Amino acid sequence: MNFSKVIAQIDCEMQRLGLTKEQGREHLIKTYGKRSRFLLTDEQLHEFLQYLVSQPTPTLHEVLIAKINFEIKRLWWTEEEGREHLKKTYGKRSHTLLTEVELLDFFQYLVSLPTIESFTNFDSEYEEFQYLSTYSEESDNVITRISSEDLSQILAQIDVQMQRLGWTTEQGREHLIRTYGKRGRTLLTEAELLDFRKYLASLTSQPTPADLSDVIAKTDVEIQRLGWTPEQGREHLIETYGKRGRTLLTEEELHEFLKYLQSQPDPRAGF
Repeated sequence: MNFSKVIAQIDCEMQRLGLTKEQGREHLIKTYGKRSRFLLTDEQLHEFLQYLVSQPTPTLHEVLIAKINFEIKRLWWTEEEGREHLKKTYGKRSHTLLTEVELLDFFQYLVSLPTIESFTNFDSEYEEFQYLSTYSEESDNVITRISSEDLSQILAQIDVQMQRLGWTTEQGREHLIRTYGKRGRTLLTEAELLDFRKYLASLTSQPTPADLSDVIAKTDVEIQRLGWTPEQGREHLIETYGKRGRTLLTEEELHEFLKYLQSQPDPRAGF
C-alpha cells in the first residue's frame, strides 16, 4: 500500500471518529513522540491506521462532547467559566449532563465565539519537519532529557503565558529571532526553551502598574452601573481587543475601554 493511500485512509478514519487534527497530533506525540504523520516510519504509519480502524464509531453524544471539549480548549475557558455558563443557560454543572439537543446548542454557541489567537501556529512552518525533541547546537544530536510529554506540557505553558501577556504570534517570533536567532520554539535547544518559559513567567508575574489601578477601579464602577456580568465584559474585550482581561490591556486600550463604558447610557434611565 503506497504512502498517499495510507494517509487518505487515515483521514477517512479520523473523520469517522470525529477526531480533530489537534487530537490526532496529541495521539502521535503521546504514542510516537512525533507531531505529524509525515514523521512516522512506514511501520508506525500502518500501526496508527490500524489503531484508528479498531476504534468503534462514536455516538452523536460522544462526538458532540469531543467537539465541545475542543472548542473549550480553543477559547481558553477555565472549568469555572464553563460551569458558570452551563448553570446560567441550562441549569446544569457539566456538559456531560446535557441532552443531545442541549449539547448541540452549546456546541453552536461555542463555535460562534471568536478565536483567541493560539500560539501553536507559532511553530507551524516547521511542524512537518521537526521532532518534539530539541537539538544541541554544539553536537546537533537530539537531546532526550525532556520527554515528549514533558515538552508538550512546556509548550502548553508557554502558550498560556503568551496569551496572558496578549502577545501575537509575530511578537513571539520576533522575540525568538532577536534572542536566539530562531523563528520557532521547536528549533530551540532544551536550555533555550526553558529560558524562554522562565522569561515569559517573569513578565506574567509582574503586578499591574499602580497608576492604572485607578483606571481599573473606574471601569469597575462603570461595569456595575451598566449591570454587566463578568462574561459580558470578557466578551467585549475579546471582540474589541482580542484579550480576556483588563490587566492584559495596554494603558491606551484601558483608557479607551473606560471611555467606551462611560459613553453607554444607564440602562435604568428608561424606567
